[in-house]
Amino acid sequence: MTRNKLIVDCATLAGKVMLESNAESYRVEETILKILETSGLNVTEAITMTTGIIFTLDDPETNNPPFTVVRRIYERNNQLRNIQSVNNISRALTAGQISPQEAYDQLLIVEGSEYSQGIKTLGSMFLVLGFTILLGGLNLKAMLVSLFTGLLVGSSSSLRNRFKVTGFLYSLFTTTVVSFLVYLIGYFIDMPSTAINIVITASFMPMYPGTSLTNGIRDTLKGDYISGVARIIESIVVAISLALGVAVGLTLYNGVMSWI
Repeated sequence: MTRNKLIVDCATLAGKVMLESNAESYRVEETILKILETSGLNVTEAITMTTGIIFTLDDPETNNPPFTVVRRIYERNNQLRNIQSVNNISRALTAGQISPQEAYDQLLIVEGSEYSQGIKTLGSMFLVLGFTILLGGLNLKAMLVSLFTGLLVGSSSSLRNRFKVTGFLYSLFTTTVVSFLVYLIGYFIDMPSTAINIVITASFMPMYPGTSLTNGIRDTLKGDYISGVARIIESIVVAISLALGVAVGLTLYNGVMSWI
C-alpha cells in the first residue's frame, strides 16, 4: 500500500468515525483536509454532509491518478469521546509524531470502541433520575419510577440497533410505551399528576436531539447550509415523534382506564 493510499484510508476512516459520532460537518471537513495535506499533494478537497463524505486528493504536476472517495454514512449517535480521540490522532499525524500506518491502526481501535449496553442503560437511568430531581420531582415515588423508565429507555436502544429502526419510529414507540406505563403506574401508586408529568419529561432527555440541533445551528452559522438544515430538520422530526408518543400513550391510558 502506497503512502498516499494509506493517507486516503486514514482520512476516510477519520471522517466516517466522526460523522457517525455526530460531529459537526465543518469539523469533519477540517480533519479530513488536515490529514490529506500530510501527503504533500497540491489538491485536497472535501465535502461532508450528515449522510456522506466526498473528497479528492490530486496533484496536476504528477502523472499519478487522483484519489476520489465517496462514503455513505448510515448510522449516527452521540460519541463525543470518539470525536476527541480522532482529533488527537489527526493532530499527532499532522505534527509528524506518528506515521500514517500508526494513525490508521489507532483509528481502527477508535472505530471499534463503544460503551457496553449495560453502561448505556445505567447512564440512561441516572440521567432520567437527575432530570427528575432537577425539574422538581423530589418525591421518592417519582425517583423510583424515573429509574424504571430510564431502564426502559436504555434497554430500548439495543432493540433499535438490532432491528434497524429509524429514529422517528424508535422515539415514537419508546415514548408511547414509557408515557403509558408512567401514567398507569402513577395511578396505582397514587403519584401526583405533577410528578407524573415531571417523570415523563425527564424520560425524554436521553432521546432528545439536543446535540443534532446544536450542531445543525453551528453548521449553518459556518456556512454549511445543507448539513445544518438537515440536522435541524432531523431534530424537529424527532421532537415531533416524542410529542406524538406522549399523545398516543395518554390516549391508550385513557382507553384502558375507561375499561377498568
